Amino acid sequence: MGRIFISERAIKKIAAFAATECYGVVGLAPKTIYNRILRVLKLEEYESGVDVEIVDNDTLIISLFVILQSGINVLEVSNTIISQVSYVVKNLTGIKNVDVNVIIKGIKGEQ
Repeated sequence: MGRIFISERAIKKIAAFAATECYGVVGLAPKTIYNRILRVLKLEEYESGVDVEIVDNDTLIISLFVILQSGINVLEVSNTIISQVSYVVKNLTGIKNVDVNVIIKGIKGEQ
């Protein structure tokens, strides 16, 4: 029987898409200045705001660096992000244990 390999980049894209679909999320923030420069130069895409640690074949730790909309309940939106990203990654990849950390990099005001 064959094996299935899912790249770290594919997992990052899945997590980024799931996170940006959540209400109150404006976008993902690059985690470092280096990632910010790469994004400006169009050398790295929006998944630069996602960090994936592969613990073993059945365990992932995903850290999301998010920018939220002002005027929302930060705790509620963060819990929604955790729930949604965990569900989508588990559903699409078959990985059983997915821990999600949300790091709020900023709040964007309404304009």
